[in-house]
Amino acid sequence: MPPDLDLSVGLLRISCQDGSPHPAHIVNTNVTKAIVKILQGADKTCDARIDLRYRIDCLRLYYLKVAANLPDSGDYLPIKTAMLDAAGKLDAIVTKYEDDMAPPLRLREGHKPMAKRLPPVRAVKEGFADEAAAEAAAVVKETELIIIRSGGDPARRTQAYTDVAAAVEDNLVILRSA
Repeated sequence: MPPDLDLSVGLLRISCQDGSPHPAHIVNTNVTKAIVKILQGADKTCDARIDLRYRIDCLRLYYLKVAANLPDSGDYLPIKTAMLDAAGKLDAIVTKYEDDMAPPLRLREGHKPMAKRLPPVRAVKEGFADEAAAEAAAVVKETELIIIRSGGDPARRTQAYTDVAAAVEDNLVILRSA
């Protein structure tokens, strides 16, 4: 049985039960590019066009999207684990400072009129936006470091992990005040 292709992000999902290797299990240029593309999508969607109060949760959704499109084993497992961990930490920050009175945003990917909508994006309280963003930036930096360190063994993963870590680092711009 061939792997299924998720056309929304271009990542391969594993559908075989026989354990045979598939492109999403091993480092693959196309899978790496698709991960980077999702992370760049966060830069285009969670940017200064939306209030800083919403950007942390927006970024969390993109980290979950990366994780959801990676297999549960193989060379990309450390990236999936790092993304899930980061999304959990970002969720905790948003929950800690959440503004229950602010309506959730229903953003479109890249702010394109016909693009797919994200799940509802929550806001943090206005008085805590900078503090929450600083905490979120620390999570992003930690995630970048974890990914870089995970890519060193075996050596063939190094470039893929470096590319993903660089895209994670680029997400820091999202968390800066306008």
